[in-house]
Amino acid sequence: MEQFLCPHCNKIFSVQQKPVDLILYCPMCNGTVFLQTDELPPGANLGGFEIIKLLGKGGMGNVYLAKQSSMQRLVALKVLTKSTVGETDRNIIDMFNKEIQLSGKLNHPNIIKAINAGEDDLYYFMAITYVEGEDFEKVLDRGIVLSEKEAFSVALKISDALCYAWEKHELLHKDIKPGNIMRDKKGEIFLMDMGIAQHMVFGSTQRAKEVLGSPFYMSPEQGQGLPLDWSTDMYSLGATVYHMIVGVPPYDSKEVTRIIEKHITDPFPEPSERNPNLKLNKNTVSILKKMMAKKPEGRFASWKDFDSAVNRAFFSQAPAARKQGPTRYAFSGSKAPKSSPISWVMILVNSFILLVVAVAAAYFINEYRKTNAAQTNINIAEKYYIQYPLNYDESIRLFALAKETSKDTNLYLKASRRYDEVSAKGAAFTAKARNFDETWVKAYRLFIDKKYQEAIDLLESIKDIEDLARKNDAVKFINQIKEAMNTAKSAQKTTKGK
Repeated sequence: MEQFLCPHCNKIFSVQQKPVDLILYCPMCNGTVFLQTDELPPGANLGGFEIIKLLGKGGMGNVYLAKQSSMQRLVALKVLTKSTVGETDRNIIDMFNKEIQLSGKLNHPNIIKAINAGEDDLYYFMAITYVEGEDFEKVLDRGIVLSEKEAFSVALKISDALCYAWEKHELLHKDIKPGNIMRDKKGEIFLMDMGIAQHMVFGSTQRAKEVLGSPFYMSPEQGQGLPLDWSTDMYSLGATVYHMIVGVPPYDSKEVTRIIEKHITDPFPEPSERNPNLKLNKNTVSILKKMMAKKPEGRFASWKDFDSAVNRAFFSQAPAARKQGPTRYAFSGSKAPKSSPISWVMILVNSFILLVVAVAAAYFINEYRKTNAAQTNINIAEKYYIQYPLNYDESIRLFALAKETSKDTNLYLKASRRYDEVSAKGAAFTAKARNFDETWVKAYRLFIDKKYQEAIDLLESIKDIEDLARKNDAVKFINQIKEAMNTAKSAQKTTKGK
């Protein structure tokens, strides 16, 4: 399902699939919408980067999986074109280049790093670290909602990145949304498009609407075009967390302008009204309300204040129990009885017995703790592997930990065997994925040369892969090639008939 903005009635509408002829008809006003595509084909080369496949599309351009020829490494290549920024809008291009330079200076574990940038044949591109994972827009599109604790755990990582960008570089993001937050296969959280979106909204009016694209998370002051500071990102992060937990954005409408107006004028939308089946912690609603206060001064005073509030509400440890003082006994004033030789012998015997029992108990307690820790780590690894069967890197790390902690226990052989099994499967999966990507490029080149059947045969040989995303890509490409074959055959028949 893709969404488009009608330039005639300024309303959003959805279609299941983009038409081949790139012409849509708005269901609201019956206006004709001509789509443009600057999509680069697999195998194309841009500034030393070979395009492998399209990863996603955004208001500013497309993102591709590409291979950097000089370093022989995979990168995510963000590509803008002249049609994106306007043929004569040199100011936008200059600001984009300036932001690329600044993005290269950002060094934070939760911000995706810029690697290289340039311009080639009217395409403006930036190579960033390739994170194999999924952004939260895709997660939400599948109807998955996050628990309150999980959503705020993500928010803490993003708030730390935004705090760093603001305090160290006075940099705003201005486009915080689920699609700009990514989770990799290890569960690590990354913020994308840091420092780029803020300058891209000054282009033509139509382009501005496309860049704003998803006004569902926009602060009231941003919607009004007022001066902005770091708290605009606070509001957008609040709206994003709201969507992650509630399952729908705070405000909704078919009209872009109406969504923006709601952010400016409408009261905070109670989660129970947007999703009646939802029961949230009072702390969750309180924090979201404060993050999404209409006026910046009503929000948290700083990112650190926000972090403290979230940690107190969801991640605080139980207070340690107070230590009791030594027990005091009343002194009776009577003298201690005189000891006898027999009583001393009994004391020594009893002390020895107690010492043996204590040593034995300590040994068995230590063995129990080691075995219990090993079993716990094995269970954690098994649970993660079942839940995320293709996230081999993290599964292998967890089984390695289980193997390490099970040394000198009767679980060592079990942990070692599972570590070896998962490692072997991970290596096989990585090899298959690499072969798939390389074969995909070969198939595309055959397709370009109109060697349709050869291209189909290649794709058929790799489509049975565990990775569902790659499998779906192969099936779609096969169907696309078959359509091209049928079109070519029909054209040949028409020519012969004449």
